[in-house]
Amino acid sequence: MSDLMKRENRGKLALGVGGVAGGIGLLAVMGVVASHWPVALVVGAAVLWGSWRLFQKPKSALMGMGGLAAGVVIAATGLPLVGGLAQLLLTLSGVGLIAGGAWVIYQVLKSRRT
Repeated sequence: MSDLMKRENRGKLALGVGGVAGGIGLLAVMGVVASHWPVALVVGAAVLWGSWRLFQKPKSALMGMGGLAAGVVIAATGLPLVGGLAQLLLTLSGVGLIAGGAWVIYQVLKSRRT
């Protein structure tokens, strides 16, 4: 299997697939929480709790900080004053994750052909 793709390209490909899957998941979460404010608060609290657990581990502190920010923004979608801005931020983040992941996948596959 190692002769099919370099190790560094396999890692990049995994990051690209993870980015696309994360973007789709984020847009799915936005579809659920956008119309129900109590669900937004519960989902935001769950993301905050899970991210806090990641933040406490030294190897995953950066990912935990990103999750903490996402949890706050998800919970904020249920608030009347800042809910629209929070929804816009999460939608743009989901689209950005999909685009970035697709770009990484494209670059890995393009480098394989040459």
